[in-house]
Amino acid sequence: MDEITAQVRAVGARRKRLRDELSIADRELRELMPSAKAVMTQEEIRAHTGLSIPTIRTYTAR
Repeated sequence: MDEITAQVRAVGARRKRLRDELSIADRELRELMPSAKAVMTQEEIRAHTGLSIPTIRTYTAR
């Protein structure tokens, strides 16, 4: 296998792992959001998570 192929495979595998981790983190945040909304402002949640205000509203609209 040539060097470029090896690099593409390695970066692709890392990207897949990161996407999986992000998906898990999003799911956890979605579950936490109703409780977080009770004690934090949307701006505080945004600052700590990087989520947009519309996403926070969607996650808290249970």
